[in-house]
Amino acid sequence: MIVLYIIAALFAGPSFVHSELSDGTNFIVFSVIQGVTFAAGVFIILTGVRLILAEIVPAFKGISEKLVPNTKPALDCPIVFPYAQNAVLIGFFVSFITGVIGMFIMFLIGGVVILPGVVPHFFLGATAGVFGNARGGIKGAIAGSALNGILVTFLPLLLLPFMGDLGAASTTFSDTDFLAVGIVVGYIAKFLGIAGVIAIIVIIGAVA
Repeated sequence: MIVLYIIAALFAGPSFVHSELSDGTNFIVFSVIQGVTFAAGVFIILTGVRLILAEIVPAFKGISEKLVPNTKPALDCPIVFPYAQNAVLIGFFVSFITGVIGMFIMFLIGGVVILPGVVPHFFLGATAGVFGNARGGIKGAIAGSALNGILVTFLPLLLLPFMGDLGAASTTFSDTDFLAVGIVVGYIAKFLGIAGVIAIIVIIGAVA
């Protein structure tokens, strides 16, 4: 990550980093600090995941068996990171690079440009890399995370019009699950109105 931050700082320009981001700190030192901070954050996440697997999940099962039998804990995507740590890095880098390429493509085409966010590309790309690695090795990790990068980059284009209707123009969600649900709900509201959305939610709730 240190290398990635240094490259980003070079593209942004040392003067911009000094004046806008680092409060006068040398851009290389600032990049190193940010890279180490990112690595420390990932370590904390993985440590928390191990804690959840070792302590919280068994405790949940013990409580749920008495209160709500046959329930299963729902865990966030970082829960899979410890199972393939190299795939986590591959997934993040491939997804982020795909997002950057997609950004330049949209810039060349003209119109809306979706900026690649580090957080969704890390969490979703890493998860896609882990599952892709489990099914197809390194090729699967690359393919899965690249597909995630494409979805995270281009799906927001379909959601943006609906966000504008909600008074949040030029903003969008970054995670693919929010994007998919938002697009579906947006089109339902467009053709059936708010009453149609409420009716479908009630029907789904009754069936589930």
